[in-house]
Amino acid sequence: MTTLRISHTRRWASPSSLLSAANLTEVSEPIDFVYTIDANPEVWLVAGQRRAHFTAKEDEEHEWPIMLIPLKSGNTLLPNVDIRAKIKPKEEEKGKSSTTEAEILNCEIDYLSYGESVMVVPDVRSSTVGVGEMSVGSPRSVVWLESSGQVV
Repeated sequence: MTTLRISHTRRWASPSSLLSAANLTEVSEPIDFVYTIDANPEVWLVAGQRRAHFTAKEDEEHEWPIMLIPLKSGNTLLPNVDIRAKIKPKEEEKGKSSTTEAEILNCEIDYLSYGESVMVVPDVRSSTVGVGEMSVGSPRSVVWLESSGQVV
């Protein structure tokens, strides 16, 4: 179980340049984003939203619970997350064909993660899985499920 946490900052550019680049009417206006979890389906089973649309203002943070289940043993890279900002069409373009998708606004993504890969061990005789909400320091509302196989 993991949490995808996305926080948005606009400190990378001056407010005036953001107004024109993102076609905003005021600096505090939210910007539309889409995140996509890019996971090889032969390696990962992803339970949760693989793709979602969200809006964010300056310093706003969003969270989504995601369960990652490895399907192969070995040292496995974690899935990538791609985030794209979408800008609103300009006023003179609004009257044109609505079938065209909104233009993409370039943005920079700074990945902060506790790890880049996991070691999946094959043929495990027993396992313990925690299901519930975990927080740094102490578990909250976690149910521990234990399983053990027969030794042959």
